[in-house]
Amino acid sequence: MRRSTRVHPMRSQDNRLNSYPEKSTYCVKYFMFFMNVVFWIVSCLILAIAVYAMLEKQAIYGQISRLTTDPAAILLGVGIVMFVISFAGCLGALRENICLLRLYSFLLGFMLLLEITAAILGYVYSEKVKTEMHNAFTKMIDNYLDDPDLQLVIDTVQKELKCCGSEKYTDWERNVYYNCSSPAVESCGVPYSCCISDEVNSQCGFGVLAITESEAENIVYTQGCLKGVEAWFRGNLILMSSIAACLPVLQLIGFCFARRLTGDINDVLAMQGR
Repeated sequence: MRRSTRVHPMRSQDNRLNSYPEKSTYCVKYFMFFMNVVFWIVSCLILAIAVYAMLEKQAIYGQISRLTTDPAAILLGVGIVMFVISFAGCLGALRENICLLRLYSFLLGFMLLLEITAAILGYVYSEKVKTEMHNAFTKMIDNYLDDPDLQLVIDTVQKELKCCGSEKYTDWERNVYYNCSSPAVESCGVPYSCCISDEVNSQCGFGVLAITESEAENIVYTQGCLKGVEAWFRGNLILMSSIAACLPVLQLIGFCFARRLTGDINDVLAMQGR
C-alpha cells in the first residue's frame, strides 16, 4: 500500500516564504507587522480614552453646539483612523493578504497627500489659517463651562502659555457666564487659568473685565493664546520640525514596504502559475 504524506500547514507556509525572490522580504514583512502592532495598540488606547470621556459626559452632549471643538470627539476620530490603517497593515503583512496591503498603502498614500496639501495651503493662506484658529478658539470659549474636557484643555493652554482668550483677555466676554451682563457669579471675570499668580484661587479672575487693561495686567495675562502659540512654536522650532518630519517619514516607509511586499507576493504567485 502506498504511504500517503501530508504537508504540515506551517511547512507549507515556510515553503512559500522560501520562494520569495529575496530573503529581505522576511525583514519587510515582520518590520511592517511589528510597527503596525505598536500603532494598533496606541490606537486602542486612544479609542478607550475617547469612549470613556464621551460616556462620562453623555448627558451634556445636547448642550454642546459643535462636536468639532470637543476633545473627546477629536480623539475618537483620530483613534478610528489609526485603528483602521494599522489593523490593515498588521493583518495584511501577517497573512500576506494583497487586498489589505493595497488598502493599507492607499490609506497611507492618501493621508500623506492630505498632509502635504494641508502644509502647502497652510503656508500660502497663513492669514486665513490664523482667522480659522481664532474662530475655533472663540467657539471653545463659548462652550467652556459646558464641557469639562474642553475646560481642561483651555485651562492647560492658558496656564502653560501664559495667555488669556484668543486674541486678548477681553474675548472671555463672549461667554454667557463671564459676560458682564450675566447674573452668574463669574460675571465680568475670566477663568482662574488666566491669573498670573501661581496660588490656586478659582476667583482670582473675577471682575477683571470691569477694570482697565493697565489694572488687569497686574492680575491676569492679557496677551491672547494665538500669540502665545506662535511664541511657543518659535521657541520649540527644532522639536516641532522633528515631529512634523517623523510622521511623513514613517508613513512613507510603511507605504514603500507595503508596495514591496505586495510586489513580492505577486511574483511568488506568478512563479507558481496562479
